[in-house]
Amino acid sequence: METKTKMLTFLVVTIMVAAGGIYFLEYGGDSNADITIACGTKNYYEPFWIADHYGYFEEQGVSVKMLYVDGGGSATTALMAGRADITLVGADPAVRFIDQTEDGMIIGSISVNKSSTAYDFAALTEYGVDLNDPAGTLLNSDGTVKVHTGTDTTTGYFGGYRGYLCSAWQDGKLTEDQYNLLRSVKSSDSDGGIVHLQFDSQVTALLQDEVQMLCSGNVLNVAKETGGDSVTILSSPYEDPVGACVIIASEKILEQKQDKVMKVMKAFDKACADIENPDTRWSVSEYCAEFYNVGGWTANSQKTFFESQYWNICMMKDIEDFLIRKAALLDYNDFDPAERIDYYFLDEIYGGSPYTYDPGTGTLV
Repeated sequence: METKTKMLTFLVVTIMVAAGGIYFLEYGGDSNADITIACGTKNYYEPFWIADHYGYFEEQGVSVKMLYVDGGGSATTALMAGRADITLVGADPAVRFIDQTEDGMIIGSISVNKSSTAYDFAALTEYGVDLNDPAGTLLNSDGTVKVHTGTDTTTGYFGGYRGYLCSAWQDGKLTEDQYNLLRSVKSSDSDGGIVHLQFDSQVTALLQDEVQMLCSGNVLNVAKETGGDSVTILSSPYEDPVGACVIIASEKILEQKQDKVMKVMKAFDKACADIENPDTRWSVSEYCAEFYNVGGWTANSQKTFFESQYWNICMMKDIEDFLIRKAALLDYNDFDPAERIDYYFLDEIYGGSPYTYDPGTGTLV
């Protein structure tokens, strides 16, 4: 693979939107770029990093500007504010985007969990968290919260944790009052089981006992590596519908630069192929671990994460049902995403529409 050197000494502008705790990290790329991509600096955005680093956008003949953000919540905000044309988000930001806007379409996906137990947790060992006994280990004997769980509530991990709690409630492991307490967000006025934390502050908050558990992505591995035996990794005992992060494009860019969007999608597809290909997986793992650049996250960690997912831009398996379920966990009623999903680009690249992906066989259906 022909590589392109990524300048890590680029001009960085940090903007904080106080109301949402949103951070943008933007480098001084080509101001006349064809398309601006809001790209997270955490896991699941690796195909974006790979496509940029290895020059796949240039190979397709499209000029791209990367707007680096901290995660899906910030990415959605950038798209809605007109600062970006394309981005990748998890289920929760996708639901909010569809609910709060009239323009913009889901045009593809990027990865699907191989395991139906889609959410893991990092907990302080001393608290003895048992996810099969949430009432006995997450709550005190007087019914107050004992274990507060840190997560970025603007991302898919928020709905993921709520999904675990919902399953525990439906399984009779929590009363309705206990469920409602644990699923609520702690504020200055009231207690709750969830604490909003940006990704870059989660490990510190856990190790300093500001929260006692995390629901997040590769941050969990960093917490375990840093905390050693003081941190335990736990997996949800409940199956969760296998879902995907989705690629969203603004209405404006779809109308004005459809050909450019197609080229970006092809670049993403080639990056996903590098992840799936055993001959290239290690080299892209090394690069992505270097890009992420956080202690405790190694090339081996990255490779293991890559192998836990199916990577392909056409993974739209049951995406409507998945988003509807997540919307219910976020308290959105009568949510219908059908008219906001566009299979055109996948149809043009691969032929056949609509596209679904069977994780069991690894094939398109």
